[in-house]
Amino acid sequence: MNFFMLNYTSIHVIKKNNMKNILLLLILCKGFAGYAQDGKLSEEKRKEFEAQKVAFFTQQLDLTPEEAAAFWPLYNEMRKKIGDIEVSIRKNVIETKDDAKGLREEDYRKKVNELLVAEQNMINVKKDYYARIMKILPASKVYKLDWTERKFHRQLFEKLKKEPPLSPK
Repeated sequence: MNFFMLNYTSIHVIKKNNMKNILLLLILCKGFAGYAQDGKLSEEKRKEFEAQKVAFFTQQLDLTPEEAAAFWPLYNEMRKKIGDIEVSIRKNVIETKDDAKGLREEDYRKKVNELLVAEQNMINVKKDYYARIMKILPASKVYKLDWTERKFHRQLFEKLKKEPPLSPK
């Protein structure tokens, strides 16, 4: 069917059921290119990333405006706490990698236990926030949250892979 030859019924269906999809496509088509020279996202790109994420999650989870208003502060708080734990895990791994020649088996055992404790902390944070989020969203939407995060990051990664590398200044 030619896009420009839509009949009234098709347009009505698009308006009713797919406006979130159209919005999402427009945001994603805008692009996600460019890093600041230090390799971190520029403030503009960070805001663009966040807008894309909000649009994607809102569409995938079918959030109403009221649900979204209550969901995003809790979700962002949860992601911040999990992100802090992930940073500590990366730091631990990097430190271990740098000191690898001087570590004994008992040191590795301690590092493994530290990693497991950190991962358990992430699970505990997630359990706490999921319980809180289920007070504002139906469980069916909360159930889709992990899948939505993975799908968003997978799509973002695929998009970044297709972009040409940045040229040095």
